[in-house]
Amino acid sequence: MHVEVRVEGVDSRQFALVMDTCWATPVNDPDYSLRWDLILSECPNPNDDTVELLQNGVSTSSRFSFRMFIFTANSTRLYLHCAVHLCLLSSNRCSTDCASGHHRREGRSLDFHDSASISMGPLVLSAGNTDNWVPEQVKVSEASCLCGSLMLILVPLMSVLTHF
Repeated sequence: MHVEVRVEGVDSRQFALVMDTCWATPVNDPDYSLRWDLILSECPNPNDDTVELLQNGVSTSSRFSFRMFIFTANSTRLYLHCAVHLCLLSSNRCSTDCASGHHRREGRSLDFHDSASISMGPLVLSAGNTDNWVPEQVKVSEASCLCGSLMLILVPLMSVLTHF
């Protein structure tokens, strides 16, 4: 599964979109106790070697991929959630070197501009075809004044634009 999160309507010469965390849940609740982390502290979950961070904190879009899964044999739904923020490119602190083991600092500074949480789902496993996942909706929440719109794309399955 390939996921892209993009912000539109902001100056791409000044801002980068950073995925702080991304995770999956079996129900439509980002705070649900059963979850699987995909991105942690802006880097792939070290406990999941299927997660590949393709781009984060270098432009107005961030991308990652992972091997699709389900939580239980009886469940056919999966929900994706990400916490993201805008970062001032002039700070030179928007991207993290995940390979070095020195991940993002805990505190926010002037490079941090605004944040939002986004959710997508359910991704529904089609009957009889384990390779066919169908996303049904995208939801944006907790966006205080993040300029533009966030787009979550599951490539090549679907592209859904959400305005707020």
